[in-house]
Amino acid sequence: MKLNQAQSFYETSGDMEEVSFDIKDKGMIFDILRNKMYANPILAICREISCNARDAHREVGTPDVAVHIHLPNNLEPYFKIKDFGPGISPDRMYNIFIQYTASTKRSDNIQTGGFGLGAKTPFSYSDSFSIVTNVDGVKYNYGAAIDETRVGKLALLSQAPTDEPNGTEIIIPVKPNDFRSFAEWTEVSTRHWATKPVIKGYQHGTFVWQEVKKTLEGKNWAISASSDWQRSAKIVIDGIEYPLELDALRKYADGKLIDAARGNLILYFGIGELTLSASREQVQLDKPTQLKIRQRLEEVVQEIKGIVDAKIDGFANLWDANVYYRKELTQAFSNLNFLGTLQWKGIPLQTHSYVHTNCPTFKFTKGKYSRKYGTDPNKLTRSSGSELSFEEKTLVFINDLPLKEPTPRHVKKAFEDDPTLTGVVVICPTDKVKEDDLNKSIHLDKMNVRKLSSITKASARNYTPAASRLLVFKFDSAAGAFRQVSYSSLDEDTNKKVLCTLTRESYPNSRQVLLKSKKNLSLSSMKTLVEKFQGYSFYGLDDTAPADRIEEDFSDFDDIEEFIDEKVLSNKTINYVEIKFATKHNYHLDERLLRHYAKIKSLVDDPNSFFMKRLDLHKKIKSLCEGDLGLLHIYESVHGEVTDAEMQQFVKDNSEYDLEKVDKDYEQKYPLLGHINSYNYQQIVPALAQYVNLIDKV
Repeated sequence: MKLNQAQSFYETSGDMEEVSFDIKDKGMIFDILRNKMYANPILAICREISCNARDAHREVGTPDVAVHIHLPNNLEPYFKIKDFGPGISPDRMYNIFIQYTASTKRSDNIQTGGFGLGAKTPFSYSDSFSIVTNVDGVKYNYGAAIDETRVGKLALLSQAPTDEPNGTEIIIPVKPNDFRSFAEWTEVSTRHWATKPVIKGYQHGTFVWQEVKKTLEGKNWAISASSDWQRSAKIVIDGIEYPLELDALRKYADGKLIDAARGNLILYFGIGELTLSASREQVQLDKPTQLKIRQRLEEVVQEIKGIVDAKIDGFANLWDANVYYRKELTQAFSNLNFLGTLQWKGIPLQTHSYVHTNCPTFKFTKGKYSRKYGTDPNKLTRSSGSELSFEEKTLVFINDLPLKEPTPRHVKKAFEDDPTLTGVVVICPTDKVKEDDLNKSIHLDKMNVRKLSSITKASARNYTPAASRLLVFKFDSAAGAFRQVSYSSLDEDTNKKVLCTLTRESYPNSRQVLLKSKKNLSLSSMKTLVEKFQGYSFYGLDDTAPADRIEEDFSDFDDIEEFIDEKVLSNKTINYVEIKFATKHNYHLDERLLRHYAKIKSLVDDPNSFFMKRLDLHKKIKSLCEGDLGLLHIYESVHGEVTDAEMQQFVKDNSEYDLEKVDKDYEQKYPLLGHINSYNYQQIVPALAQYVNLIDKV
């Protein structure tokens, strides 16, 4: 890196006596250079030694080859950086490497260094370190150490021929308490590198560089996401990150862009563009550096304006342009005043997240929430208002149907056609606010608005005056009862609907389903139907409701009798005799073993052993009782009870269900298990499994 040398303006006459400054105690000066220059010695080592290795690759024309970095760990407690550059010849070692302020990097801006101090940074942490370097077939092994003079010495420990390629390794011993610090500061020092180092020795899983999530970027700048409200600015020079103090910046440059950004502003500079402090820990804010930073900020503002204008002009409609303004720009910036007025095709974009329509609007979103049921991702929620908010993945429709209020069933097709949609908005013009008025006031015709009739041909449910409406009830699974609901809620329900005839019991609010056979369907059976068939909603009308009114208002509902016949009685996948048998024998199950089924199964060697077959049978019986008992009640309500004769025939046809014989054979095969009487099966399960395995082998 070319250094900016200060010019001397000192002049003398030839008659004045002059004496040059000198160094009295070299040991003290070297101690200052080692121990007093760096606020963070570990960061300095990670930054300087890794950059030196990268510079070595640039020197030989292989900048895309990765440097190798070994992080300290318990088995190998050292920090090592290896490059594949030219190596360090003896002449270069003695005349450059160990000489403070000596450098080969001041003639160009290709390499990062230039002060001649970075190679000595290991002394800021340790009194000794090693250098192993290969140069043209010879391997040199050096030891560097601080002696009693405090100046430091380099010793050639060995020299031998080698077939290894040229390159250098710097090895620094590390204290155990600093293992993690070396890993953290290595990540900081190299996170912006185009060619990341190869990391070895990391003992905490996979080494990961912190991702710089850029919300907006340009040629020599970027805005990165921030996890907190604080804003910062950073300068990255040749992949090395430096802080930019905002209080100091406001004295020589305009900080509006940094204040407006929702995140951290990163300014990228090349080698030699800015002045660095001798420690290379911070940017030296001399006048040329201040000028460069100020000019860069001005260039960034102009570039952002150009990017935003081009992006807005590229949108096909005003809606997408406003969504971009609200979604992306307001995420990147808290204040957009520095951009001026933004327009799409001459129409100013909305600075607020919504515009008033002065007529009803209905918004439908996925994921209906209730305190009882939580969130259902397939349900649609409707909210009303008189404004239009700009949100992505949202379609806007204008109501051209004879509807006063659209319901979820009117917009259901939009969500079905595009599963990525999160919202649908329906604007309903009125006699006072017509579509033409909306086109003039908010440019609605420029927002890619669709007609509601394009997704539904349905009209509103036949309007029934409130005075003559029937009482409608919906089965509430959580409450286990039918609850009265409004007519409007029927349209909001996107499930398939089943209509039941209800009879009132002695308790005023208790209603049960009345079947044509004059038998009642229990509320527990209804709860089973709701749980088994979640795409259906079950509604009911009192048995006194007029038939003509039912036909008029509820002809599109399925009949409960037909539903039961199709889904329950004619369902060949369900064996109701088997379920009945399970309920009769549910009290004879080995509950203690079933509580530890998973652990026992993992310990028993033979999954097909008689022990596991019996336990699997008990598990299946328990599952049948818990899962399909409600369906059995429905089946028996209509079909009649399953008889003992049917169950006896079932056992004859399925001998594995002969529990009496199974238990008898079980006691004969595993006699010890019949004598176990422990309440703490958790502790004896391993021993029990060992016994079963032993018997099975015999």
